[in-house]
Amino acid sequence: PMESIAEERKNPSFPVRELTYWIDGGKRTTELKERIMLELERDPLWRVSDHPNLTLAETRERAMKKVRRLADLATTRPLDETMVRMGIISVVDPGFWTRFGVHFGLFFGALQGQATPSQLAYWMDKGALSMQGITGCFGMTELGHGSNVAGLETTATLDENTDEFVVHSPTLTATKWWIGGAAHTATHCAVYAQLIVKGKRYGTKTFVVQLRDTETFELMPGVNIGDLGKKMGRDQIDNGWIRFTHVRIPRSHMLMKHTKVTKTGDVIDPPLAQLAYGALIMGRV
Repeated sequence: PMESIAEERKNPSFPVRELTYWIDGGKRTTELKERIMLELERDPLWRVSDHPNLTLAETRERAMKKVRRLADLATTRPLDETMVRMGIISVVDPGFWTRFGVHFGLFFGALQGQATPSQLAYWMDKGALSMQGITGCFGMTELGHGSNVAGLETTATLDENTDEFVVHSPTLTATKWWIGGAAHTATHCAVYAQLIVKGKRYGTKTFVVQLRDTETFELMPGVNIGDLGKKMGRDQIDNGWIRFTHVRIPRSHMLMKHTKVTKTGDVIDPPLAQLAYGALIMGRV
């Protein structure tokens, strides 16, 4: 079969290179892809042949080195080049692609979809785009609730006296579960929780909760995290569980592009509650 394929490839009935340009959408994209593939082939960080021989710790350490490399490129190179690079990486190293996507696709996607312009600017200034100071994860799934977003049990209760939300896991089944990036690396989490104001529930909203000190990586008060350990695949992602015990965050850390909560406890809902789930759409598709 190999000889037959080689023979066919010698004398195609069409110009191969021109067809490649057409499939890629133009010569420029083809050449960009080839340049990126050459970079990956020559960079020891992207070798895949030794994956079976790495320990869990070594796998995760290399993944974070790749995160650093890609984050630097994403903030210094044109967006279209970054998208082509990510498309190639999704084929070369799908485990890492998923790991990188937890921060940029889910955590940062939640900021883009749920934050007001001033809130987004605040978190970008903190390093949410460059990953300089913030590494994010996405705290939706719970042990008892999977993707049943409306049924999540984690609560975020407004304390009007201190202008804070109190984020809490009231039951065992409210434990955030299988959260990519939580076990070792995430400093912040986009937490989906039931909004409670003056004793009334207003449904699931999104809150940014700091998990770890950004200098020491010690867990923040009231935050407990465990490592879900080695998996049959995707070991580059440090999946973990999170429990919150009356964790206080500023009121402004609720993402308020759609639903808004004032200092006096007034809740202003959007015309469509479904707008709050925007960050999930790409992942579910």
